[in-house]
Amino acid sequence: MLLGGCVATPPAQTLVDERRSEAAVDASAPTLETVRVADPVDNAFSVEVPVGWDSVAYNAHEGDIDQQVVTSVSPDGRTVLYVGDPKMPAYWDPDSADGLTRQLADWLDLMELRYYEPAEFYVPEYTVTKFGALPDFDLYAVNDVPELLVSLQQTYENAGLTPPEAHASEARFTYSTDDGTLMNGIVTGVTINFGVGWQVFVQGLATDRTVEDYLPMLSAMSSSRIDNPEYQERLRQEEAAQMARIQAEIEAMTARAQASLAWIQQSAQRHQQRMNAIWAQGDASMQNYYSRMDSMDRTQQGFLNYINEENTVAPLGTPSGAGSAGAPTWQVDSGYDRYWVDPSTGNYLGGDINFGDSQIRELGFNPSDYEEVTVIR
Repeated sequence: MLLGGCVATPPAQTLVDERRSEAAVDASAPTLETVRVADPVDNAFSVEVPVGWDSVAYNAHEGDIDQQVVTSVSPDGRTVLYVGDPKMPAYWDPDSADGLTRQLADWLDLMELRYYEPAEFYVPEYTVTKFGALPDFDLYAVNDVPELLVSLQQTYENAGLTPPEAHASEARFTYSTDDGTLMNGIVTGVTINFGVGWQVFVQGLATDRTVEDYLPMLSAMSSSRIDNPEYQERLRQEEAAQMARIQAEIEAMTARAQASLAWIQQSAQRHQQRMNAIWAQGDASMQNYYSRMDSMDRTQQGFLNYINEENTVAPLGTPSGAGSAGAPTWQVDSGYDRYWVDPSTGNYLGGDINFGDSQIRELGFNPSDYEEVTVIR
């Protein structure tokens, strides 16, 4: 509007706020500008992640089974990309399992006896199990993804191998954040049947924008993973000794009175060791990642926890769903009924509903060093 030959201009602070808002939007927009990061603990692999996003890459390792996980969060916290699942088992056909295989399946989180399920059945079930507790969750479509099978078949043929039976599907869903924003999500999964066993590979994203805008980013991130050959060679050299150690541990735990306590503590120890090792590396991406998580919408915090199979815990009395302001929080492995944390170190113990002082003593720890905490998300 012209007033006396002059153009009315907004206040300077308004212009600054608008520019900041535009910058935040631009920073979270789809981009194929990336930087390569490596798993900071095992150096098992490296991957390209979006520049300016908060990203974490790590290797969940158990026995001779690896699960590579990559998670990337946009600067505004509204878009999350992920590849892999830290607790996705390697499946074995029950009819092909021998005695040792059955023992290992009982003991290892990353190994399970289960008949093969094509992706069109597995992926929607997985998606509901993984994310179904999100507010207003709605799984509205399941589609085949034939282009993934073409790519997989070409990979095997290029290596001179016969392609195995495989299926690929995607599950699309929506949910709501705390402020009522509708989030759009997708999980894509491939199931590969090798006969005696089978594997599942998953990746996905959630955004308040359009899923299709970010699919090229997700695909680029997934296809950019490169295994470290030195790590693979080290695994091969250690495999025989590792399997012997696992067998010895199974036998020893079966003989001990406190076997059940040690058994349920195994997963927590592995998660804690991985987290501590990442922090010990001084990995800035991990620190930025959890700083970003603390400032995010609570529903999005929960979405990240579902991806990484973690819970956020805080001192008893902290309301469920609360943010971290005013109370310390810790990230713990999910799947336990009760958690106890040493506030001076952040180390934690997890157990069933009866897990308390006497069980902590049986594990060789001093109960007075630990405080019970509650899951807030």
